[in-house]
Amino acid sequence: MRKDITGRYYRVFTYQDVDRVPDIEFGYWPQTLRRWLAEGMPLEMAPEETQQMFSAKANEFFGFEYEGHGLGPRLGMDPPFEEEVIQRKQESVVMRTADGILAERYLNDSDRSSIPHFLEFPVKGPEDWQGMKQRYRLDDPTRRIPAEDVAAARAAAKAGKMISAHCTGFYGQLRHWMGFENLSLAFYDYPDMVHDMVEHWAELCARQIERLPPDLPIDQVAWWEDMASRNGPFVSPGMFREFLQPGYHRVMTAAGKHGCVLGVVDCDGNPHDIVGNWLEEGVNIMFPVEVAAGCDPFAWRREFGKELRMRGAVAKAPLVRGGRAIDAELERLRPMLDQGGFIPHLDHLVPPDISYDNYRYYLDKKRKMIGK
Repeated sequence: MRKDITGRYYRVFTYQDVDRVPDIEFGYWPQTLRRWLAEGMPLEMAPEETQQMFSAKANEFFGFEYEGHGLGPRLGMDPPFEEEVIQRKQESVVMRTADGILAERYLNDSDRSSIPHFLEFPVKGPEDWQGMKQRYRLDDPTRRIPAEDVAAARAAAKAGKMISAHCTGFYGQLRHWMGFENLSLAFYDYPDMVHDMVEHWAELCARQIERLPPDLPIDQVAWWEDMASRNGPFVSPGMFREFLQPGYHRVMTAAGKHGCVLGVVDCDGNPHDIVGNWLEEGVNIMFPVEVAAGCDPFAWRREFGKELRMRGAVAKAPLVRGGRAIDAELERLRPMLDQGGFIPHLDHLVPPDISYDNYRYYLDKKRKMIGK
């Protein structure tokens, strides 16, 4: 654990002395930003800027704090597939994406805020996997992390900022290659292939971290791993342990050699049943703790103790109603805030049924609660 980091995010989650929790939020549906502009939000935004879910311009306008310095380990496909239009319809287009996915996207979805209709994924079995594996070669020279990226991270660390490396999680990456249905069957039909896919992705992520200078700190590994619905995770704790957990162990061990003590996982839905698996590998921050999916931060803390940190957990529905409903929702979370290791913010993107006035009211009340 680094003592020289001044950022509130790191200090809250490592239980160090800090004046208050950071004022951070998640993002916005593009339709929400357009509604707020129509309601008088005093911000100039070009049309393309209102199509971003994670608008830096909106974040700056609201005065949110930053969590640290991000470092991308260069994990992308190389070479990508050639994009091609397969069929044009009156209201949609069927195309092969750069990721090799055959998908139908509706023409009026300029925000890309709707999930496409996925028709076919590039990996269906072991033979396809061998071809895909060549697009993620461990010895690919294009994966060299640029010296300027290393220098920027080193300067940020020297300035007291947390350094966070970003990785796609194992279920998420395999689902991107195979699709939900194919991957669900592959655990049973092609278990050796699934083990190899996880091992290869883990080795790629870990080696990219190991390429970094040994004295460059990695304080957090941030994982994207949407692998749950409101009914629970898409794999059992036992399947997680057998297939996915070795990958987390490999990468978090590599990061640990750079001083990493935090792992945050972005998993929508209710992943409760596999939280313990993540904790065993040092992935100790759950995010966004969706209330409507049944996530209960108080029950989780009682079960897992302070080893479990959380961020999010503010339900969106009270912000639609406004006023006293917002007050009650924030008061509900005050005891969790007092326990430490918790940062409150909305439990997903701000939906367009939340008015600008209600959002401002929420921010004002939340900021008073956290002492900003």
